[in-house]
Amino acid sequence: MARMRYPEQALELLKQEDPETQVTLNFIRSLLKRDAIPYVKIGRRHLLNYDALVEYLAKGNTQEEAAPLGAIRRVKV
Repeated sequence: MARMRYPEQALELLKQEDPETQVTLNFIRSLLKRDAIPYVKIGRRHLLNYDALVEYLAKGNTQEEAAPLGAIRRVKV
């Protein structure tokens, strides 16, 4: 069974496992907004899959994510 947590709870649990983590609540919320990790919307709040969050962080972001259509993309100089 998946461990579902609110973003605040997920951050607290992550800090218990790694007190030196640099992950912030805003980062977790941005992952939800980009659908990078699975979640369930309950009213205005989101329950995220904590195990998927940990897996996402462990895997890392090896590829640059494409900007959504109509968005301004960063140009490498």
